[in-house]
Amino acid sequence: MSLKELFLGIDTSCYTTSLVAACEDNIISLKTPLEVKVGECGLRQSEAFFQHSRNLPKLFDELKEKLDFSIFEKITVTVSSRPRNVEGSYMPVFEAGRGFAKVVADVTGANLLETTHQDGHIMAALYSCDAYDIAQKPFLVYHISGGTTELLLARKSGIGFDCEIVGGTLDLPAGQFVDRIGVAAGFKFPAGKFVDKHALEYCGEKPKVQTSVKGEYINFSGEETRYRRILAENKDGGFAAYCTMKCISESIKKSVISAQKKYGTENVLMVGGVSSSKFMRNEFSDMKNVFFAEPSLCTDNAVGVCMIGREYSRKG
Repeated sequence: MSLKELFLGIDTSCYTTSLVAACEDNIISLKTPLEVKVGECGLRQSEAFFQHSRNLPKLFDELKEKLDFSIFEKITVTVSSRPRNVEGSYMPVFEAGRGFAKVVADVTGANLLETTHQDGHIMAALYSCDAYDIAQKPFLVYHISGGTTELLLARKSGIGFDCEIVGGTLDLPAGQFVDRIGVAAGFKFPAGKFVDKHALEYCGEKPKVQTSVKGEYINFSGEETRYRRILAENKDGGFAAYCTMKCISESIKKSVISAQKKYGTENVLMVGGVSSSKFMRNEFSDMKNVFFAEPSLCTDNAVGVCMIGREYSRKG
């Protein structure tokens, strides 16, 4: 790039406040998890918005200590302003980031771009895997998180992606399944890393788990009820963790295989917080053309949002 250019990315999800700066090959990634009271499984949107409004100025102050903004001739600020790239997609939490991004752009004279949280996840995974080439033709994306478990047929469109929902859960997102079982077992919310750890370490009875999969679509609520009952009967929390992660992994694998056959696509990109699971990665180790980002870029982050802004700038 002829100009000394800075790219900022901002993402304010239901779980994390994220701020990223990229210049040349240097990336600074800062994020703060939202605080949830022990025993609860999430936050109201108003509380999450409030926490973002406190976290963003602190993260920006931290960034200014690491970076001299005055040396840049051009700045681009990109923010995830809505969950998905469809009409009517909206969540109040993203307004916190959108408002902050507008202030930063107004004060610095930066270009302001808006994208989606889901597109940010996809771009973060492509960046992490250095797998930009798979986006040259339609590919599958499994967005697996606390709020979403969607199987998407994705196509590159401008600087973002056109995504058609072609599968996923019909009831309970995988991340909620994990969190509910984890909290019931006494783990702190968000419980994903604790459930994953106990599932990996579990050495007791490993039964064949039940799944409810029809084609590309999954139901988890029946198994969640069953594992809650197991925990209520004082069964080992590790047993419930193992069964939960095994059920999710097997269900998603069946859904992926069905979609690959149906749509004639080989490449599958796993995104979202649940895809950071080591247990799940082990379960998919025998499948080719399935791409997992590094764990820190599976969970909510602003790296992909920032990279979308960089790509837009480079394309002019």
